[in-house]
Amino acid sequence: MKKSIFITFIFFANLTFAQECFVFDTRPIDCINKWVILPQEDNNDFTFGYLFLDDEFNLTLQIEGVFEVDEDCVFTPTKSKKIVRTKIEPSKILFAVIWKEKFSELQVPETPSWQKSNKKPKENAEFYFQWGYIYNAWGEHQKALVSLMQARELNQKIANLDREMAFTYNSLGMYDKAIEILLPLRDKRPKDAYIYRELIFALTKSGKLKEAAFNLKHSMSVCKDKQYHGENCLNVLFQAFVEDDKKIFNQYLRKARSLNKGNKKALELIKQMETEMKTKR
Repeated sequence: MKKSIFITFIFFANLTFAQECFVFDTRPIDCINKWVILPQEDNNDFTFGYLFLDDEFNLTLQIEGVFEVDEDCVFTPTKSKKIVRTKIEPSKILFAVIWKEKFSELQVPETPSWQKSNKKPKENAEFYFQWGYIYNAWGEHQKALVSLMQARELNQKIANLDREMAFTYNSLGMYDKAIEILLPLRDKRPKDAYIYRELIFALTKSGKLKEAAFNLKHSMSVCKDKQYHGENCLNVLFQAFVEDDKKIFNQYLRKARSLNKGNKKALELIKQMETEMKTKR
């Protein structure tokens, strides 16, 4: 029952009359503590399950069984599957939510007994931080900010809270707020590559090119984690292009090309910027 597997969901289905009975229009993040139907190809048999947050705050689906739907929208359980739980990662998948009137047809309670027996998590700083993290992962940044602010009110020193808030502010286009958090955070953790990533992004988006270039140069000299160097360099290069700063552009052109060697889209953008910069006076 507790075994976790990854399921490949098929997004496009020929549903015939089933389309009149339910619609796959709800994101998993909006289906927590609800019974849902999975999208699939078979026109007659549909898999259903219950979506919830597990003890580690993973968005989890417990598959409960299979049912048929007839032309009158009556749900009839056909067979039970081996009960399986699978973690739902952020994606574009959409579920159909099962409404209360169908619970009796599927022979399920509104809330599974195993879910009722689970202890309700204590609404402390960690609780709100985890919600903020989940919302950010699913692109719900405004909701994430609300949850993270609640966490901060309860405990400002919770691990990685500032990093998550900075990411949220950047995602919402509130770059000054992000910079306000990231500058002292950089001074406390001067070799944290992720902090430089968020800081350089916020600085370039704020038009603070020279500060961004300074932090880029420094990060490449002190950070052992090099996974963000290509992204950081591209952001600085792009802002130099926007501001027509040929000195900084030429300073990082070759480096940006080298660090993004395996990124086709990045290389195309670099080539386009380089061509246009040569035509500028």
